[in-house]
Amino acid sequence: MPGYADYKKLFVEEYRTLYEEGFNVEKYIVNDIENANFCPNPESVDSYPDGDEFWKKPYENLIKIMATNDIRPDYQYVEPNDFEGIMAQAIQAPELLPLTDEEYKKRIQGAFYGRCASVILGKPLEMGLSKDFIKKYLESVNAYPLNDFVPEYSEALDFRLREDCIYSAKGHVEFAQSDDDIHYTLLGLRLIEIFGFEIEPWKVLKNWADNIPYLWCWCASRVAYYHYVGGTLPLERIPYTINPWRECIDGQIRTDIWGYVFPANLKKACEFAHKDTSVTLTKNGIYGGMFVAGALSGALSQNPTVDKIIDAGLASIPKKSRLFEAISLVREWYRENPDWSAVADKILQKYGYLPCEATINNMAMVALGIIAGELDYTKSITIATMCGLDTDCNAGTVGSIVGSAVGIDKIEKRWIEPLNDTIKSAVACFGDCKISDICARIISAKEKADRL
Repeated sequence: MPGYADYKKLFVEEYRTLYEEGFNVEKYIVNDIENANFCPNPESVDSYPDGDEFWKKPYENLIKIMATNDIRPDYQYVEPNDFEGIMAQAIQAPELLPLTDEEYKKRIQGAFYGRCASVILGKPLEMGLSKDFIKKYLESVNAYPLNDFVPEYSEALDFRLREDCIYSAKGHVEFAQSDDDIHYTLLGLRLIEIFGFEIEPWKVLKNWADNIPYLWCWCASRVAYYHYVGGTLPLERIPYTINPWRECIDGQIRTDIWGYVFPANLKKACEFAHKDTSVTLTKNGIYGGMFVAGALSGALSQNPTVDKIIDAGLASIPKKSRLFEAISLVREWYRENPDWSAVADKILQKYGYLPCEATINNMAMVALGIIAGELDYTKSITIATMCGLDTDCNAGTVGSIVGSAVGIDKIEKRWIEPLNDTIKSAVACFGDCKISDICARIISAKEKADRL
């Protein structure tokens, strides 16, 4: 993928993704370099030459496996991509009662202010740091357990957090810094404002191309952006071609808007989350977005509880999916031992082989933050951050969901006031904007959704 990964990396990533999806990839290993079907075991890739000229053909041989539908006999998961198929595999949703207009306003303010503040909390630690190192770092600056924005430098460790995130570090927060986790909510809002609720793949991608620079997209989103602008693939093929990141975190971080505008309306929230995420993702990548939209729809209802929110998310995805299993395990582990750190370790033990930007491991940490945080905003977002992995994504999702459940009045002002009601975004049609204005525009979008 030009500008993102060479064919050798694509080969290794694609092999893992195909195996996770249940394909019988080991059956197709051909180690003979002279064979036209040459497709080595990824553990041996370093014994072969580097360079795209060598690796392009093995990669092309590998992705042909997708067309075989050759699934391992012992594979236990059922993971459709189509909306009807997903919903047919879902458990029964909890009963969700709608909010009054005034309640909804307070909850949306909690949701979006809460999202912005928690993204900023996690942003400086988004460095691929382990949970153990994050603890060590925070202890070295007298900030463990985390209860505030993160100091940018540890003199004891002589370790500095991301310098490009200085405006998200303790003592420097004056606005919500540019971040894709906030950009996607803005882009989703703009999509509704321009196209209404007639959502099609080309509209999602055109909205990106019109408003966000290519390099502000990552993983599957960048792949889709590249193919859309280049016209290299039919839109329906984008999630499947040269895209081993098709089950990555992109879906989780971009579907908040659909939960926001369809409160207590899980099916609609899921329907539009599916329309959005299936442009670039498949299977558990889609499910991550649908879980978040469903959980938010549940949070934006009368008398939300942790169980109701998690149940709403689970009712949005297939019950025989890997993501459903992961979130159910987190719930079970925490019931057995209500120690968030111990449960986070179990998540890392089971899913530690997945990339830092994958859906299943990160959504498991999101579920843990919600469950262990017990709808206490500060407790929830700090746990999500201390768990590691994709810290700003996970904290942002947890902050959005818990903020939706408790409303703006239940979020301590020390998280909100430093932002000065300001987002400095890289989204062309928003630029520098007020968080309060975005909340008002979300409410207007919800009023349009009510008329569907």
